[in-house]
Amino acid sequence: MTMLRRSLPTLAALAIALLAGRITDKTTGQPLAGVRVRATGAYATRTAVTDRHGRYAIPGLHPGRYRIRISSNDVPPQTFHVTVGRAPRKYDITACSTTLDYECDPGSPFGGG
Repeated sequence: MTMLRRSLPTLAALAIALLAGRITDKTTGQPLAGVRVRATGAYATRTAVTDRHGRYAIPGLHPGRYRIRISSNDVPPQTFHVTVGRAPRKYDITACSTTLDYECDPGSPFGGG
Protein backbone atom coordinates (compact mmCIF):
# COMPACT_ATOMS: atom_id res chain seq x y z
CA MET A 1 0.00 0.00 0.00
CA THR A 2 2.87 2.38 0.75
CA MET A 3 4.29 1.87 -2.73
CA LEU A 4 0.88 2.66 -4.26
CA ARG A 5 0.64 5.93 -2.31
CA ARG A 6 4.07 6.98 -3.50
CA SER A 7 3.19 6.36 -7.16
CA LEU A 8 -0.15 8.21 -7.15
CA PRO A 9 1.26 11.75 -7.02
CA THR A 10 3.66 10.87 -9.81
CA LEU A 11 0.83 9.62 -12.05
CA ALA A 12 -1.35 12.60 -11.22
CA ALA A 13 1.49 14.99 -12.04
CA LEU A 14 1.65 13.58 -15.55
CA ALA A 15 -1.99 14.43 -16.32
CA ILE A 16 -1.53 18.18 -16.49
CA ALA A 17 -1.57 18.77 -20.22
CA LEU A 18 -4.30 20.85 -21.82
CA LEU A 19 -5.33 20.90 -25.46
CA ALA A 20 -7.32 24.04 -26.23
CA GLY A 21 -7.97 26.41 -29.07
CA ARG A 22 -10.52 27.66 -31.52
CA ILE A 23 -12.03 26.17 -34.66
CA THR A 24 -12.91 28.57 -37.43
CA ASP A 25 -14.16 28.22 -40.98
CA LYS A 26 -11.35 27.99 -43.50
CA THR A 27 -12.94 30.40 -45.99
CA THR A 28 -14.90 32.91 -43.90
CA GLY A 29 -12.98 32.83 -40.61
CA GLN A 30 -16.24 32.53 -38.68
CA PRO A 31 -16.17 30.44 -35.47
CA LEU A 32 -17.63 26.95 -35.80
CA ALA A 33 -19.90 25.97 -32.91
CA GLY A 34 -20.90 22.40 -32.05
CA VAL A 35 -17.80 20.75 -33.53
CA ARG A 36 -16.76 17.60 -31.69
CA VAL A 37 -13.04 17.43 -30.93
CA ARG A 38 -11.76 14.00 -29.89
CA ALA A 39 -8.18 13.51 -28.64
CA THR A 40 -6.98 9.90 -28.59
CA GLY A 41 -3.62 9.09 -27.03
CA ALA A 42 -1.79 6.16 -25.50
CA TYR A 43 -3.48 6.55 -22.10
CA ALA A 44 -6.85 8.14 -22.74
CA THR A 45 -9.47 9.45 -25.10
CA ARG A 46 -11.11 12.75 -24.27
CA THR A 47 -13.77 14.72 -26.10
CA ALA A 48 -14.95 18.33 -26.14
CA VAL A 49 -17.47 20.31 -28.19
CA THR A 50 -16.82 23.85 -29.40
CA ASP A 51 -18.87 26.66 -27.91
CA ARG A 52 -20.58 29.43 -29.91
CA HIS A 53 -17.22 31.20 -30.25
CA GLY A 54 -15.58 28.08 -31.70
CA ARG A 55 -13.54 27.49 -28.54
CA TYR A 56 -12.76 24.06 -27.12
CA ALA A 57 -10.68 22.78 -24.20
CA ILE A 58 -9.65 19.26 -23.30
CA PRO A 59 -7.95 19.23 -19.88
CA GLY A 60 -6.32 16.38 -17.98
CA LEU A 61 -4.28 14.84 -20.80
CA HIS A 62 -0.99 13.08 -20.35
CA PRO A 63 1.76 14.84 -22.30
CA GLY A 64 2.40 13.04 -25.56
CA ARG A 65 1.20 12.51 -29.11
CA TYR A 66 -2.54 12.54 -29.84
CA ARG A 67 -4.69 11.72 -32.83
CA ILE A 68 -7.21 14.55 -33.15
CA ARG A 69 -10.48 14.01 -34.97
CA ILE A 70 -12.93 16.84 -35.54
CA SER A 71 -16.43 16.51 -36.97
CA SER A 72 -20.01 17.73 -36.79
CA ASN A 73 -23.12 17.74 -38.93
CA ASP A 74 -21.64 20.70 -40.85
CA VAL A 75 -17.93 19.79 -40.72
CA PRO A 76 -16.67 16.71 -42.58
CA PRO A 77 -14.40 14.54 -40.40
CA GLN A 78 -10.74 15.54 -40.32
CA THR A 79 -7.96 13.69 -38.53
CA PHE A 80 -4.47 14.88 -37.71
CA HIS A 81 -1.80 14.50 -35.02
CA VAL A 82 -0.50 16.91 -32.39
CA THR A 83 1.99 16.65 -29.58
CA VAL A 84 0.80 17.98 -26.24
CA GLY A 85 3.34 19.10 -23.65
CA ARG A 86 3.14 19.62 -19.91
CA ALA A 87 2.09 23.28 -20.13
CA PRO A 88 -1.25 24.40 -21.57
CA ARG A 89 -0.98 24.80 -25.31
CA LYS A 90 -3.23 26.49 -27.84
CA TYR A 91 -4.04 24.70 -31.11
CA ASP A 92 -6.24 26.67 -33.46
CA ILE A 93 -7.80 24.71 -36.30
CA THR A 94 -9.37 25.77 -39.57
CA ALA A 95 -12.00 23.49 -41.04
CA CYS A 96 -14.50 23.42 -43.85
CA SER A 97 -18.12 23.98 -42.98
CA THR A 98 -20.61 22.66 -45.52
CA THR A 99 -23.03 25.33 -44.28
CA LEU A 100 -20.62 28.19 -45.03
CA ASP A 101 -18.48 26.70 -47.84
CA TYR A 102 -20.11 24.77 -50.63
CA GLU A 103 -16.89 24.01 -52.48
CA CYS A 104 -14.37 23.75 -49.65
CA ASP A 105 -11.33 21.48 -49.77
CA PRO A 106 -10.42 20.63 -46.14
CA GLY A 107 -6.65 20.51 -46.78
CA SER A 108 -4.46 21.24 -43.77
CA PRO A 109 -6.35 21.59 -40.47
CA PHE A 110 -3.91 24.05 -38.88
CA GLY A 111 -4.58 27.73 -39.01
CA GLY A 112 -1.87 28.62 -36.50
CA GLY A 113 -1.59 28.32 -32.80
